[in-house]
Amino acid sequence: MSKHHSFHDTVNQIVTYGIDKGILHLYTGSKSFDGTAIMINDKPIINFGSCSYLGLEFDPRVKAAACEAIKQYGTQFSASRAYISLGLYGELEHLLEEIFQAKVVIVPTTTLGHIANIPVLVEEDHAVIMDQQVHNSVQTAVNLVKAAGVHVEIVRHNRMDLLEERIKALRHKYKKIWYMADGIYSMFGDCSPVDRIYQMMDEYPELYYYVDDAHGMSIHGTNGRGFVLSQHNIHPKMALVTSLNKAFASGGGALIFGDPELARKVGTVGGPLLSSGPMQPSGLGAAIAVAKIHLSDEITAMQAALHDNISYTKILLDQYKLPVVSETGAAIFFIGVSLPKLGHKIVHQMLEKGFYVNLGVFPTVPMKQTGIRFTITRLHTKEEIQKMIATLAAIFPVAMNEEGVTLTDIYKAFKLTVPEQNILTTSIAKEKMIIPSLKLEQFASIKDIEKKDWDKLFEGKGSFDWEGLKILEGVFTNNELPEDNWSFDYLVVKDHENNPIVATFLTSGLWKDDMLSAAGISAQIENRRKDNPYYLTSKVLCSGSLLTEGEHLFINYDSPLWKEAMQQVFKIIYVLQEYHHAEHIILRDFHGIHEELDSLMVDNGFFRIHMPDSFVIPSLNWHTPQDLYESLSLNCRNHLRKKVLRHSQAFEVEVINVSSWQEEIEHWYDLYQNVKEKSLELNTFSLPFKLFRQLALDENWEVLQLTLRDQDSNSEKKPCCVIFSYKSANTYVPMVIGIDYTHNHEFGIYRQALYQLVLRARKTGKQKILLGFSAGIEKQKLGAIAVKTYAYMHTTDSFNMEELNTYSMLDNTNNIPVKILS
Repeated sequence: MSKHHSFHDTVNQIVTYGIDKGILHLYTGSKSFDGTAIMINDKPIINFGSCSYLGLEFDPRVKAAACEAIKQYGTQFSASRAYISLGLYGELEHLLEEIFQAKVVIVPTTTLGHIANIPVLVEEDHAVIMDQQVHNSVQTAVNLVKAAGVHVEIVRHNRMDLLEERIKALRHKYKKIWYMADGIYSMFGDCSPVDRIYQMMDEYPELYYYVDDAHGMSIHGTNGRGFVLSQHNIHPKMALVTSLNKAFASGGGALIFGDPELARKVGTVGGPLLSSGPMQPSGLGAAIAVAKIHLSDEITAMQAALHDNISYTKILLDQYKLPVVSETGAAIFFIGVSLPKLGHKIVHQMLEKGFYVNLGVFPTVPMKQTGIRFTITRLHTKEEIQKMIATLAAIFPVAMNEEGVTLTDIYKAFKLTVPEQNILTTSIAKEKMIIPSLKLEQFASIKDIEKKDWDKLFEGKGSFDWEGLKILEGVFTNNELPEDNWSFDYLVVKDHENNPIVATFLTSGLWKDDMLSAAGISAQIENRRKDNPYYLTSKVLCSGSLLTEGEHLFINYDSPLWKEAMQQVFKIIYVLQEYHHAEHIILRDFHGIHEELDSLMVDNGFFRIHMPDSFVIPSLNWHTPQDLYESLSLNCRNHLRKKVLRHSQAFEVEVINVSSWQEEIEHWYDLYQNVKEKSLELNTFSLPFKLFRQLALDENWEVLQLTLRDQDSNSEKKPCCVIFSYKSANTYVPMVIGIDYTHNHEFGIYRQALYQLVLRARKTGKQKILLGFSAGIEKQKLGAIAVKTYAYMHTTDSFNMEELNTYSMLDNTNNIPVKILS
């Protein structure tokens, strides 16, 4: 992920897109409601997005209790609980302790509960292992203890085998190991394996269980004590957090403890309990009324009614053979659609038909695991459920056909077995037909494409014209190390007149996941790679390659079929991803944002990331070094005179077109390694020596070599800088640099090399220079302009992104080590 890109940029892009589609940030109308029917956009809608699973917010007793509390105590009682609490707090805590048969601390919100709880429970000699899908509010609180030096790990979702491995590895290093998870997970509705966790707590004295059971509260267990405690009494080594704001239908949250002393301690020193505001009287009054219902026989009948609706929903989903992602005992259902474009369409059409359902999309789920999420409540009638699912089943195959998504695509995206028979397929005559006016051509080598045809599209855009790609194919095949072997694929989509509409080349190879991360993060990860060179690396399918920069995707936007052509490219790219076993797809580099393409990318499972700016000298319309000097601004002229020209006579500058001298090439490679070892801002694997040997022999490349004239007479006179540049028809493209840093501070070797490179490009008669990423200030001082550059990324598994995000957070907290379990 780019160091110029933040997680919030991605979320902003995706949420804003959903808002523009009319399916996010919606408001209900002003008309009152008391059940499942609401108003959206002045239209009656049946709400299948509520987490108030028992519908208690409409119970007359609950509403009356909230009103009575306001009458007696006003709209708020504004004081820290460390000083004084409204008497209703004591009554509610007593009732909740009856429900849970354990000590309880009430908090204003579940999130504040985690922030109060975790820093008190988790001490410096403890370790934390978080489930990959644990709620964001838990992760937020864990960041607080991580900053204090607590060892933190993330384990893949519900992988008890990996959890046990880590317990065994950590139990002799840490006094306590806290496993943090959800009871019922909020997206897919699947459950924590409580039985197995209890077994491990009994087996391993160091293991403690911290669990958020917000979505299990009220709908499971005796007196509605939740999913986790429906199976066991609270364990002495356990802290449970639940919400009073979902099925409990009032507000706030509750912290439940197996150890009364922990409850006392958190209630005494938990940060938000010392300084944050309390629950309001209305919420306390409502919660007391709901707690009394939970302690009556009514709760059993309410649970039974809800579970009857849940069972009915499962029967209908099975009858219609919709692609349900997980078996659930919860009131949450998730129907997989794979790509966001299909999810957006279905949610919008369901809204048009009178049913509100949620879109489950990145970042709450992986990008290609988008789905339709809906919830079932006690208040839904069987007729409402039947009509909603029948409508969904009718919309589903039509939308799939329109978007070119098959059931096989969906099941593969979720790594599920494709069922042999599915009645949804009877509604689809066949997969969306390839538009007959378009023709997709695919090649495995640039040699299979006519040179003039390829160069017409890409010449002058970088080092990836026909000749440039030919040498890359020769270098990055049949090598010993996996990172030095790339697969090449070439795609061209043409119209019926054989005119190219879309074209690109892709490489598949091994990348470091931190390639564009901050240098401090890469430094931490490189320490781990001393023992495991391939730690945090992934197979990536990328337009372009790790050795090319520029606009690798040709699109003829003047063609009315460019979007259809891109759809064909997306299809084949996903096939290639599976074929090459690539975890990620990256399409790069895009200069600026094309709004229609941007939307098309999101629809097809890609999110935009910022790349480092690319630098270009767009015109070399000067003739002499003096002309270049005079073309610069006053500040740049001063810089050139003081920092560069004053040292220019100290260097011998030589251009080498062809060399087969092994010793010379080896020295060049050593210079390159000097730069590679110093630069973690673009953290890649080292380029193979084979590349340098081939570039030195290729007439399309040249080597600019700088040597200091007055070196120590006792030492051998060797070049101090070398630059490998590619020469296309009208463009000069420096690609690889090597430097001896011994005299860099004294003579400004890099600045001198950059200046000599510009002079050389003009001498070759080229019209522009593509200077690539990094060192922007130095390049701009020689007339380069910065070009905003973007890429689009698709990932089948967000685990590595979460790991890098963890390192990113640590980079600002004294680089505390983190372990992620894969």
